[in-house]
Parts: sequence; structure tokens; C-alpha cells
Amino acid sequence: MKKNASATFDTGMNFTLFIYGNANGDMNIDQQDIDLIEQIGAGKTDSTPLADANLDGKVDSKDVEQVKAIMDGAATEMIVQDSYSNPVRVKTPVERIVSLDKMIAENAQVIGVGDKIVGIDKDTASRSIILPEISKVKNVGDAAEPDIEAIVALKPDLVVQNQYFDEELMNKMKEASLTPLSMIYHGDIQNSLGYAKMLGYLCGSPNSANRYVDWMGNTLGNVHDKLADLNEDERAKVIYLYPRKGEALGSGGDECPTIKTLQFLGANTMTKDTKGTKGNLMDTASYFEIDPEVVIMKNPEVIVMEDFDVALGYGLTDKAVAQSELDKIKAMPGFGSIDAVKNNKVYLVDVNIVSHSNCLGALYISKALYPDQLADMDPYAIHQKYVTDFLKLPDMDVKKDGLFIYPDIS
Repeated sequence: MKKNASATFDTGMNFTLFIYGNANGDMNIDQQDIDLIEQIGAGKTDSTPLADANLDGKVDSKDVEQVKAIMDGAATEMIVQDSYSNPVRVKTPVERIVSLDKMIAENAQVIGVGDKIVGIDKDTASRSIILPEISKVKNVGDAAEPDIEAIVALKPDLVVQNQYFDEELMNKMKEASLTPLSMIYHGDIQNSLGYAKMLGYLCGSPNSANRYVDWMGNTLGNVHDKLADLNEDERAKVIYLYPRKGEALGSGGDECPTIKTLQFLGANTMTKDTKGTKGNLMDTASYFEIDPEVVIMKNPEVIVMEDFDVALGYGLTDKAVAQSELDKIKAMPGFGSIDAVKNNKVYLVDVNIVSHSNCLGALYISKALYPDQLADMDPYAIHQKYVTDFLKLPDMDVKKDGLFIYPDIS
């Protein structure tokens, strides 16, 4: 079989392909890994975390054989690392997948393995607009409490969920002789590309996965490179918000994937010394409730507010509803004094392209933050290519069939 093409990206894109055998821990499995494994086996250099390709406790010629089998598409088993840094043995090629995450299901479609999904969670079942075929397969219920008997009956080779896959639930699945795998997808643009590539390898379709990963990785890498030399004054001062129960506002600390995306885009996310409503410093937290007074005190130049399927998304096109949601944020007590509000730099962004199809969200947000530096980058055109070429929806027009950021940025 033809060996897999290696992906190369601009300097801004960097992830680890968490497949055992990727000895040098980069984004590819290739001859460099074979060379390093041979050096480790000969005692010429120290071992690395992923060098033991067959995980038998030693690095030797058998690991070279495994890497060659992966490269040639002949491996009957791969060992991958999940989001908890645990090894997971997967029989390959994977032919039947149950996906408990709508982003992974969508991603399976864009990397060319959507036909391998035989079961989905209820959220994915509601995504018929962009997943017309996948949304019709067996619905196994809520991702947090799926019907395990129904999953077993589907005889999947793999059950996938994002990085928040509950470990107790995974243990129950293992007891039922299932193979669960937690994959970093939620909101993390770089690792989501890495796990997309991993899924391509597991399904025996690394080349089709690379086609998408190369395209999106280089697109985002180019954006990052154009913003990499911004000085401190040029970095947009951004507060990220999302709706919580009632009128409460959520935000994120430095461990929040969306915050990491904003930082990748050169933004000053104003997380330093930020406190949650409980008075705790939240610099290293993921998600927390933020006091509106803290937002006022921080005085961001831009506010990025996620919309949770109220006004924005595929199939939602009423700008009056979007404007109403935007006005609610601007009208919060004291918000009129914030620079972002005074200068009309408050943006609603569809949660599904920020926390789920996160690469698209990064493109829309980057354009909103830096219209001058990214004058030649059109996120709508990139999104259209994504929908047409990768989701295989030739009749969808992203400018007519949905709202993804509001106000419009073109």
C-alpha cells in the first residue's frame, strides 16, 4: 500500500500525534521515528514516551516493525494515547464507530470516514442540517448516560467521546467488552487536528484525514504567523463570555480551550488576576462564573460572547434575533462604560464553531480581532470550502443558510 503523506505546517501549528510509535512526538509517523527507535534500541539515546510502539516494555526491532506496518497501512492493532494520557489498544482498521460527541461525528465526515459511524448521541441526532446521513443512524441517547446495551448491539470497534468522557462510564464500557476512547476535540484547535489525524489512522484512511488536517492546519498556521509579531499594544484585549443559568455570565481561565485559541490568535485574554464569583483566582481554571463588575473593571477592547443555539448556527438566519441577544449583553448594568461596547466590538459567535467545529470559530474570531492584519483572509470563503469539499454539502451557502458571527465581519 502507498505510504502516507506527511503533514507540514507553518510555525504556529504544533500538536503531537498520540500514536505509540511516534517516537519523536511530532505531528507525523515517518522514517524519523524509525531512525529514533533504532537509536534508542541500540542504547545511543534515551527513550521517549511514545517510542515503545507495541507497548511491551522495551524499545527494539519489533517497534520498528510496528511503525512500518502503521506507515504501510498494514497494522492490525494500534496503541493510542487518550485525553487522560492512558494507552488504549484498538484493533485496526476500525470499521464501526459509536460517536458520543457531535464534533467527532462531524469530524469523521470531514476526514472521509463518516460512513463508519453506526451509532450517535442525541445531540448529534439533532444535527441533520450538516450531518444528513450520520444523524439518521442509531441514537443511543444522552452522551453522559448512553444506552450501553444498545451500543453493544451495534458491535462497534470503537466508542469515542471528547476529553470530558467520564472515566466511570468508560470503565462500564470496558466491562461490556467495548473499546472507549476519549479524544481531545472540545474547543482545542491544535489537538483536535491531531486527534482527527489519529482517527484517520485508526480507520485506515490517513490520507483522506491528512487532506483535511493539512488544509486546515496550514490555514490556521498562516493566520497565526501573520499575528505572531504583534507588540503588546497591538494585541487585542479580549474578554471571553458565555451564558450560564439565569443571567449569570461564564468565562474561562488559561486552561480553557477557547482562551488557548484566543491566545493562539495573539489576543491578550485578560486572564491574569481574574477572579470568579467565589473570589478565587482563576488564571489556571477552565470555566467559571465571572462577576459582571470584573468585566467592567477589566474594560476589554473586544468581547467575544458565545451564543448557545439561540440566534446563531446552521439554519438560524434571523438577524433581528441576533441583534436582540447582542443588545442584552450591551445593556447589562455598567457595560455602557466598556470600550468594547462603546466601539461596537461585542461579537456573538456560534458555540458550535467555537467549542465544537473550533477551527472555524478561530478563523471568524481572528478576522473580528484583526481586520487590517487579515485583510486578505475571508472566513466565510474558508467555511464554504469546509462545507462543500469536506462536509460534502454542495447546496449549502454559509452566508444564506446560517449565522455564525454577529455583527457580520465582511
